[in-house]
Amino acid sequence: MDEMTVKIIGISTTDEEIIKNTTFEDLELNGGHSANICYTQKSYDKILEEPLEKTQKRAEDNKKNRHHSVFGHDQIQLYFEGIPKIIAMLLNNEKEYNTSEKSGRYTTMFGSDEENILYNKWMVIFEEEIKKAYPNEVYLTKSMIQKKAKENARYLLSIFMRTKMKYTTSFRQLNYLYDFACKMIDEETTHPIKVAIRPYLEELKDTLYSTGFIVSGIKDYRNREFSLIQEDNTFDEHFSRSYSINYDATFPALADLQRHRTLDYSFSLKDEKEFYIPPIIRSRSDLIEEWLDDISSLSEFPQGLLVNVNETGKYEDFIMKMYERICTAAQLEVMQTTKIVLDKYINELSKSSSLKDKKIYEEFLPYIHGARCTFPQFQCTSDCKFKEGKMLIRKI
Repeated sequence: MDEMTVKIIGISTTDEEIIKNTTFEDLELNGGHSANICYTQKSYDKILEEPLEKTQKRAEDNKKNRHHSVFGHDQIQLYFEGIPKIIAMLLNNEKEYNTSEKSGRYTTMFGSDEENILYNKWMVIFEEEIKKAYPNEVYLTKSMIQKKAKENARYLLSIFMRTKMKYTTSFRQLNYLYDFACKMIDEETTHPIKVAIRPYLEELKDTLYSTGFIVSGIKDYRNREFSLIQEDNTFDEHFSRSYSINYDATFPALADLQRHRTLDYSFSLKDEKEFYIPPIIRSRSDLIEEWLDDISSLSEFPQGLLVNVNETGKYEDFIMKMYERICTAAQLEVMQTTKIVLDKYINELSKSSSLKDKKIYEEFLPYIHGARCTFPQFQCTSDCKFKEGKMLIRKI
């Protein structure tokens, strides 16, 4: 091997004929071929020529010895309709995936009949309050005001609201997710959400099995499970090269945050129920009271319920997150929680006697002056020209 070369030997497809004619045996065989790379001097072309029975045996041996990474090369694209929001969040909290999900900020969402009535009622209220608060703001076009109203009205809908998404993961991970669902269904627990989620997990299990790609022998043996919901995740906080912080957030905010797969997220329920109050109505005591009456009258778990969130990761990945989420275009609650983490991170680093922590502190200083358009080397492609947005004091 005198020089580097590359050959495309597989590609994900949406061709219906190919999908129809692909079986889990085909994917297992690809795993068997992949495993052979580790053990032979042969080229990949020669590997493909070996007897079928030999490849099948190697695939079976890899299943038995739990060397499942060879089954991770094939990617399966799934399109879910009617998937409950909390189930989508369970899937999206695991690392090996790509997802495209219907947006609650840019599209109208639908829950139960009762939820839809209040959703539409508050859509009108939020639009009116935004216009009152920002009567001459150029950024807030009619379309943008509607989007901001939707962003806030969705807090009323249940975490079991049905939605749709495209989800791509590997053959191996698909089987692990099936295993995680089985484990969570069988778990003995009194956790209110885990109890309430069981019927939807049964749906998920059956739906994943119906793909035809769930096989015996490929499942997680490392005692892992869905990582999102914890009994208590208020861990001790720390701030150095790595960090861990606890804060309150809603389900829509957490659903947005968890998509930063370089960072780890989980939540647990608070001892007492608390609900998010959108900043645009916080100056109106009458609207606050009406909002709390409405949101508490619906499902047991509306998306605007505040939960304990733990965020853990490396400071470099947090900086990357700031470049995406400290912006007028970002969901308000997500922008605010990201700024809360930044402020606390800097404050804790400033008190450290470690020279390395002081170096990280210096690295953070360029990010304290406002939205990402003030960040080093960031070039905005669509200037919002929204002063309150750039100063991080917007209410919508």
